[in-house]
Amino acid sequence: MTELADFIGCERAHGVYYIGVPDVAIGPLYYSLYDAACVTVSADLPDAGKHLRQTNQAALTPGEVDEMVQLLMTADGPTVWSELTTHLRNGKSLTSLGDTIQIAAAELILRTTMPRNFTDGQHPFDYCNTANYWMRRTHSPYQTRVLYLMANFVNDVARSNKLFTSPIEQEWARFHLDDRTPQSLLTELDGVIMAYDVPRTTATAVAYLRSGADRQAYQATVAIAAYKFSRRSAQPQDHALHVRGVRAQLDAPAGSAPLATVPLLAGWPKVRARLLRPIHERLDQTSRLRGGFPSPELFRES
Repeated sequence: MTELADFIGCERAHGVYYIGVPDVAIGPLYYSLYDAACVTVSADLPDAGKHLRQTNQAALTPGEVDEMVQLLMTADGPTVWSELTTHLRNGKSLTSLGDTIQIAAAELILRTTMPRNFTDGQHPFDYCNTANYWMRRTHSPYQTRVLYLMANFVNDVARSNKLFTSPIEQEWARFHLDDRTPQSLLTELDGVIMAYDVPRTTATAVAYLRSGADRQAYQATVAIAAYKFSRRSAQPQDHALHVRGVRAQLDAPAGSAPLATVPLLAGWPKVRARLLRPIHERLDQTSRLRGGFPSPELFRES
């Protein structure tokens, strides 16, 4: 990145740094936040929460899940952490709390309607999915700390983007899909994903999931769409994104997480193009000013 900026010239390199800096500076790298989580569990939980995986076995009730998701979307950070501590003290399992935070992470994607903000929700969704995968498949005594990081990441994005309410009901109502058969919905779902139509993709997925039809058929349709994207894309990170999205829904708890995968697929190519367009325009301008610089097409393929 630095070499490319030097080649273009520092005065014209502003857009180049936007390629890498957002991914370098994502929330989980806030080491002071990890310190705060360590202090919190040491002060408020027995034995710093190291044995809660074995002792805490109760699942959150549906009402508690809804309340926790709402807090993650609207409350301030200390309130969220306090609620998380209360649940842990009351014997709620780490898996149940992790699943609840994953649902809230999915809500970030579903509530984001501005393309330039799309990756703000994608990052917590990916992070929480990875953390939950680790928590379900390891026996580390430090899992409790990760719950606080997950909750903070989701809450921070929700508040900074003001994602206090969900547009899903309004989007779903616009398309009048109640009378459609499950098979016709699946057929349309594949088409609207590949057309990058995020609102109709979300509405179609909502209609199918509410019909109570076979969830495995839904997962297969989304997986095939992800495969098509990965075949189209020359970018390794795009392929990884599509695979992560499908794996997230295969392991997902009930709630928003299975639904969030489809706008993630349908929205990402449009967002990626929008994010890179200013960079490509600058590269075109630079090419005209300094002959011989590779074209944006060559840059995209490199």
